[in-house]
Amino acid sequence: MLPAIGSAGLSIDEVAERLAADFADDLVDVRVQEPDTVVCQVDRGRLHDVAVRLRGLDGLGYESCNFVAAVDHVSRFETVYHLYSFASNTYLELHVEVPRAKPAVPTVCDVWPAADWHEREAWDMMGIRFEGHPDLRRILLKDDWVGHPLRKDYVDLVENHPHV
Repeated sequence: MLPAIGSAGLSIDEVAERLAADFADDLVDVRVQEPDTVVCQVDRGRLHDVAVRLRGLDGLGYESCNFVAAVDHVSRFETVYHLYSFASNTYLELHVEVPRAKPAVPTVCDVWPAADWHEREAWDMMGIRFEGHPDLRRILLKDDWVGHPLRKDYVDLVENHPHV
């Protein structure tokens, strides 16, 4: 067992145990990735509610969203939220499975404002829609770009580049 870290005075194992207990119905496969990260999964339908609860978690709140990643696993997509708790000085890696047929998850930019541009980038590059996002539009590519170029099924055609 690693020593306690952060002002909460909890070891990473204790943080994982507390998250597993407090979110028993929502977080799945809670495990420690040493030295300072807890990794788990949440159902996309529960994502927003869990995000609100994680941010406000007494003495252990995950106040900061450092990054939102989108992953193409060919048969499905996944969004991965990298969260940080100042109180425990730990990270939480929250994985959400997203079906390829309807690539959409609820936005969390109202919970963590820093997620705003990360969600826009995931939309732009991978085509994952963040439902409820206040300004979901392209952030890296031109507005008239066709498709989402980081998807594994993306085919780069000359038609995708209207200004070339």
